[in-house]
Amino acid sequence: MKKIKNAFTLIELLAVIIILAIVALIATPIILNVIEDAKISAGKSEAQMILGGINNYCATEDVKYQLDNSYAKICTSDMDVDDVQTMVNLGNAEITSIKYNGSKLTELVIESNNHKFTLCSNNQFAMDDEECGDEIALVGDPIIEKAKELVYSNDSCKTDGTTYQYMGGCYIKENSTNNSLWYSGFLWRIMGINSDGTVRLITDEPITSIPWGADNTAENWDESYAKDWLNNYFYSRLKGNNIIEEETWCSETTTSNSSARTTCASNLSTEKSKVGLMTLDEYNLAGGSSSYLNIGQWQWTMTPYSSSNAWYVNSNGNAYNDDVFLTNGLRAVINVNSNVTITGGNGTLGATWSSQSGPYILNEDKNVEVTGKLNEKTISGEYVLFAGRKYRVVDKDSTGNTKLILDGYYEEISGTIYNMSYGSNNTFSTTTGIGQKLNGDVLNWLTNNSETEKSKLVSNYTWYQNNFDYGQNYTISLNEENPTRSIQATVGLIRVGEMLSSQSSSILTNGYNGTSSYNNAKSYWTMTPYTSSSLAWRVYDYGDAYNSGVSIANGLRAVIVVNSDVTITRGNGTWSNPYQI
Repeated sequence: MKKIKNAFTLIELLAVIIILAIVALIATPIILNVIEDAKISAGKSEAQMILGGINNYCATEDVKYQLDNSYAKICTSDMDVDDVQTMVNLGNAEITSIKYNGSKLTELVIESNNHKFTLCSNNQFAMDDEECGDEIALVGDPIIEKAKELVYSNDSCKTDGTTYQYMGGCYIKENSTNNSLWYSGFLWRIMGINSDGTVRLITDEPITSIPWGADNTAENWDESYAKDWLNNYFYSRLKGNNIIEEETWCSETTTSNSSARTTCASNLSTEKSKVGLMTLDEYNLAGGSSSYLNIGQWQWTMTPYSSSNAWYVNSNGNAYNDDVFLTNGLRAVINVNSNVTITGGNGTLGATWSSQSGPYILNEDKNVEVTGKLNEKTISGEYVLFAGRKYRVVDKDSTGNTKLILDGYYEEISGTIYNMSYGSNNTFSTTTGIGQKLNGDVLNWLTNNSETEKSKLVSNYTWYQNNFDYGQNYTISLNEENPTRSIQATVGLIRVGEMLSSQSSSILTNGYNGTSSYNNAKSYWTMTPYTSSSLAWRVYDYGDAYNSGVSIANGLRAVIVVNSDVTITRGNGTWSNPYQI
């Protein structure tokens, strides 16, 4: 007789229930995540489908409009959310925001499957609170549209005297007041549109002051110190520099400042590069001293006069030639991709910047406040507010410390710029002369004599001095491997060849409140000694650098170094809203 098996006991049933519960606990989140991932994937696909549908509809409509313009277009700057329903099947999605500039979408926000999808400038979507990474959400026109407004009329160069044609391009002349632009820590001017459709920009300040090149090398731009500094030192410190296009620059000898030539017939430069200088032709064709290219500063052009001399513009806006071993200002010229986005501003210059006023903002969102570590957020050229005083970022070192230069001059009596001699010789020391003054009275002035503020600075930073002569490569001045001498101090000075070792655009314009002029600037000392112990380098109010006797009095533009752990509490790095630390 078979033995009948007993049923499950209560304990066994409980064990089975517990096991099933555990399995459910493990499986449920996985299943829910799979469902959520599927919803996100479906939402992104839906967003891309809607984007493609809108673009296809508008492209088709434009073709129809060219054939028969008797009806009203939908794809215009007046397009709104309701219009999209006539273009594409939205399904379960909802359009919450849309902008169209007449040629392309500049803003698109879609709600789908309980998520928000925001269009970025790479035609991909950021979800919910995600950022677009290196891309910026499209909130304005491509730069080419703004440039066309400045130089084009009926798709050709304006003929009202505000533009000139040069080498197949169309450029701005005279004293334009609505072509200012902020990009990567610097104020630029839109020069115009090149023949290949890229947009040419020039910095509105000399960003350093160095020799053009070695003696008798004026007809060799490709080997010049200026080209090397611009394409290695400067270019590597620009944020989002992938927007800059490479090109061959025109270096053509002329012994006259005539602007009759409009082609580069015998270019001495054969190598392409990202950054250059303006030519003498461009300066003259723009109107010379009466144009926006005259900023009251000594600045090199890239046009040679002879084998030993190159053309430069002086502080009065007049063009002359001089030996290339002399030390004048450099204004970087770049050509940016035509589709790079303007995210704010209206191209004008003033003390207050916003999304509607002030210079155009290029390729970054300056409508948001920034927080986080200073060394992770900031870039060269940006403005920082520390202890109530404005600075600009020079650079960041390998350990994460951030070097700042005072955007002004030391004033022992409020409203009066303080001048002093370097000392008995050109050796920087914290116990005598200029170094003692900087690390005593000036340090207390910079920090309001606050120990809390002083603690944010590197108190034993290493400052380097290298004997430097005319015609030498800027790398000699910046050498830190085997310097002439090094000093430990809290406050120092800028070196010849460093970023911003000239005059600042905000100083030259009195806080962006007026026309750029050397009258707003002051000659100041640098850290760099000359080859003779009785001489040191100074930056003149004209933006050029020369050696000066150490007994002569000059102004002080203090340089400090902020610790790597210092954080930003607010601000966006512009003149109008500097980072606050």
